[in-house]
Amino acid sequence: MELWRRVFLAVAGVVALALTAFFLGYSLAGISPPAGSRRGDGAAGERFDVIRDAYDKIRSASVEPPGEGDLAHGAIRGMVDVLKDSKDPYALFYSPKGYRSFQELTTGRFSGIGVWLKTKRGRLEIVSVLPSTPALEAGVRRSDIIESIDGKAVEGLPIDEAVALIKGPEGTEVALEVERGGDRLSLSIEREPIEFPNVVSRYNDSQNLGYLRLFGFAHGAGRQVRNEVLEFKNDGVEGLVLDLRDNGGGLFSEAIDVASVFIENGQIVSYRHRSEPEVVYDARGDAFQNLPVVVLVNEGTASASEIVAGALQDRHRALVIGNRTYGKGSVQEVVPLRDASAVKLTTASYFTPSGRNIDGKGIKPDVEVAARAEVQRRRAVEILKGIVISATGGQG
Repeated sequence: MELWRRVFLAVAGVVALALTAFFLGYSLAGISPPAGSRRGDGAAGERFDVIRDAYDKIRSASVEPPGEGDLAHGAIRGMVDVLKDSKDPYALFYSPKGYRSFQELTTGRFSGIGVWLKTKRGRLEIVSVLPSTPALEAGVRRSDIIESIDGKAVEGLPIDEAVALIKGPEGTEVALEVERGGDRLSLSIEREPIEFPNVVSRYNDSQNLGYLRLFGFAHGAGRQVRNEVLEFKNDGVEGLVLDLRDNGGGLFSEAIDVASVFIENGQIVSYRHRSEPEVVYDARGDAFQNLPVVVLVNEGTASASEIVAGALQDRHRALVIGNRTYGKGSVQEVVPLRDASAVKLTTASYFTPSGRNIDGKGIKPDVEVAARAEVQRRRAVEILKGIVISATGGQG
């Protein structure tokens, strides 16, 4: 009964978290839930009794009942699926193994093959392949669809479980079957230590322009961007291309730090939940305010990267170039449970400095360039050169 008590509390905790986690955020720990809210009273208590009753029946009457932990996780997955189907498409349950994988991703260091995944109509799609990784060397490409991992079909598999299957000890191999343009390819890839590169930069000394590709918003992204821009300035760059294409986001706090590299003061983003007071996040100062910047985006630019692009656009700090962005104008909180699993819940919506809610709409570029990636980059450089010439009073 003690184990059942822990199972029951874990299930009940998710319901309670669905109410209280809205008042939490990476930087909102001081906000409290409404006074007088209680758990397990009245109708809610009756619902928990139904869960307990179903559990008892399954354990006592089934020919081969699942384990207690499996039943608890199944109940949580069911509640998260209901939440996902109703009003929170980003809701997710992390098994203990999946949650460990998520935590490793936020540190930027793990052992795997070096791919970024998303779910598209129930299928696992490669969003991007990181440079200098086993996946790139094996020929994995952006937009490949993973059909199986080590012989296990993955259609409909939660993304955290798929990531956990791909990752593994250094030196071991993972077998992927992928679909590409109607063809099936079988790939065997050896896992290696992966240090997720928040940034990759290049300096074009013939044009005095810098190029900075930001892959994600793991811990330290803001600091890394600031250090790269400082080196650019020391090298005498006159303008910067900030490439946020296929950047699916990451930590909310890192988005504020990255935007603050370029915006000296004033609003970066606002954070709102229901009738709660608006929380405004301002720039943190010490910005490279006078460095001309253009921002590259596409349909894979989402979440934290849209916070940065939206702030730079609204504050007239940079021109945004490329394709309309993904349109994820909400903030998720990953809340750990008592058995080392976790649930991800949408806690609030965010708005750009001009008050835009981009959820489901995305950010429309100032200059739309619907072309191949290299063509977009060249166009961004051309526009940046024009801005630099105008700013310095040169002729061109």
